[in-house]
Amino acid sequence: MVINELLAPAQPITWLPWAVQYFFLIGLAYGALWLGAFDLWRKAPDPRLQTLAAVLMVVAGLVAPIALTADLHQPARAWHFYAQTRFGSVMWYGAYLLPLFSLLSMLLGWLLLRPNLARRGEEHDRVAALARLLCLGHWPGDPWLKPLALMAALSGLSIALYTGLETMAVAARPLWHSPWLPWLLALSALLAAQSALLLLNRLLAGWQQRTEAGLLRQIRPTLALLVLSLLGWALFGGASAAEASALYRLDPSWRLAAHWLLLTLGLLGLLLLAGHRLSPRLQTWGLGLLALHLVWGLRWLVLIQGQLVPKYGAGVYLYEIAWGPAGVLGILGTFGLLLALLVELSELVRAPALPSVTHSSATQAATTHSAREAL
Repeated sequence: MVINELLAPAQPITWLPWAVQYFFLIGLAYGALWLGAFDLWRKAPDPRLQTLAAVLMVVAGLVAPIALTADLHQPARAWHFYAQTRFGSVMWYGAYLLPLFSLLSMLLGWLLLRPNLARRGEEHDRVAALARLLCLGHWPGDPWLKPLALMAALSGLSIALYTGLETMAVAARPLWHSPWLPWLLALSALLAAQSALLLLNRLLAGWQQRTEAGLLRQIRPTLALLVLSLLGWALFGGASAAEASALYRLDPSWRLAAHWLLLTLGLLGLLLLAGHRLSPRLQTWGLGLLALHLVWGLRWLVLIQGQLVPKYGAGVYLYEIAWGPAGVLGILGTFGLLLALLVELSELVRAPALPSVTHSSATQAATTHSAREAL
């Protein structure tokens, strides 16, 4: 019997956890933009939903490009995209599509938040002065909302396609090289945005039952469609599904990550089925956190675990996440920046303080207290 031993030297992964953060955060940004823009055309728009969507699209849209720049390994080389023409490169197109999306999403978010900024500006503190300054005068912004929302939504669609295609374009990785991938990334991004808005409705002052009920109605079909899409990919995904199946059999770390995501998906299903037996607060927090974890974990499984298979070679690589900026610290720092911007922006758009002299103001204060109790 002849034994042939194959030696495959381990190679460092190219896309670091920064890329996972970018794919997750940019998905939150364009998902929130789609939800906020769509609400403008509804017969009964929800101002609370529009405010939350604006907050999320602004903060996530600011942090996502930072994570992408960090993943370039040499951030100063970003100007190379503009100094050369590469019509065959998906990333070259993204170098133009991403700044355009950032500009349009910031403008739309600002227009949606102007009424809140104006109300915040009625107070007499330094934050109110900044809110008045950010309003840029007293002029009606409503006529600009729908045209800008349409352009921003189309720009968000271009980013969803770009982020999916830049991964799908890597033909040497069968797991990525599948038309199912852009669809799965976009659909899961929409689920993440709905879940994040569900949590923000609880976190930010002014909780609305109508907003929560509407988001819960949206999450159910989105999650069901995501499950059906994953089943479709597993059955008809061709080489991509076959690669995932091989990784499941051969790589213990991939198997562990897949089991973890399946467990998360199962818990989400149980929460939706048994939601009427749970308190609304528990269901909201459980659904929101589990769905965000599922979407982030899906990106980790595809982007990081997917790189553990050599493009040209045998076996699988071993990956140990670093504790520094290229690993755990980078992940925590990105989420920390997101939370810091969220806190700052929420202070700018919060409702003015209620007076405490009249009976009506006492009633309003009690209502506000009840809303805060929902947390």
